[in-house]
Amino acid sequence: MKKRNFVIILTIVAALGLVACGGKVSETASNDTVKAADQVGGKTETTSETVTLKIGNAMAGDHPWNAATEEFIEKAKEYSNGQLVIENYSDATLGTEAELLEQVKTGTLDMCIVDPSVGTTYSKKLQLFALPFLFADKTQWEKALDGQPGQDYARMIEDETGIKIMAYWGGSTRNVISVKAPITDIAGLKGFKLRLAASELKFKVWEAAGCLPVEVAFGETYSALSSGLCDGMENEMPSILSAKFYEVAPYLTKTEHEITVRPVFMNADTFHSLSPELQEAITKAMQETTVVARDLETEYGKKAEDTMVNDFGMQEFDIDKQVIIDAVKSVFDEFGNETGLSDIINMIQKS
Repeated sequence: MKKRNFVIILTIVAALGLVACGGKVSETASNDTVKAADQVGGKTETTSETVTLKIGNAMAGDHPWNAATEEFIEKAKEYSNGQLVIENYSDATLGTEAELLEQVKTGTLDMCIVDPSVGTTYSKKLQLFALPFLFADKTQWEKALDGQPGQDYARMIEDETGIKIMAYWGGSTRNVISVKAPITDIAGLKGFKLRLAASELKFKVWEAAGCLPVEVAFGETYSALSSGLCDGMENEMPSILSAKFYEVAPYLTKTEHEITVRPVFMNADTFHSLSPELQEAITKAMQETTVVARDLETEYGKKAEDTMVNDFGMQEFDIDKQVIIDAVKSVFDEFGNETGLSDIINMIQKS
């Protein structure tokens, strides 16, 4: 009898201990475990515990992130033999991007997909991917993120913030659109009033390229463009399409100055509280889903670009990006020295 009671107590304590960590054990699974321990002769029947995790993002339900997340959920369930139950919350249901990352940091949310620059209060290193012209092209982008630079950067962020980078999603390109005339060379940027969101780093970069940055809220940008307060703005294709900026700024310059990086963040304590088997399952599911997420986002951006050009008459132009890259190098050097990311930046650019 004593042995039987001891087994029951150990089983209940183990279940409660997992609840205290980031993962949540379902009530049904916990009850089943106790019942399994209460067998004739005190023999315990092995029962899998269900761990429920929550992941959030601020994008609409039809955004590629959500389609990819649903696939991630299914893969995590499959590779964990049903133990991992992941719930997706889109449409900013749980808060803004900044709020989502804060929740992940504190452990009240398990995972999120956000623009890393919203977390600069935790680490200035999270501004890295806001550096325009960091990646020469998509091939370099993928090689750097999946290689040593991406791994080293992820370790730095986890050590400094307690937030783990599970994968790097994104892949959309940001380009410049203009109101009066196309920008075809760096001379066209001299004195160009470029709308930017609040970012000291981005202001420095575009000032070095010759622009006169103007801080304008996204919701006020259409008016700023049509009134002449701004000569143009920069953003991703789907955002330009959905906000109808092409109506007042019909010239698109393919600067491709930013290939977006949107990490899937996870509370590090929650990840490390999982069993080795569940860590392996969630990591494998995320790695496989990342390929899907990137492809979906690329298609999403291409479709938006084709719609604006073919249906709404937006005109596209190319530009010599290397001249701009050379002009902003001093900002890269300053940022790298300030944050200790000089080696990472050099590794990325040599990828």
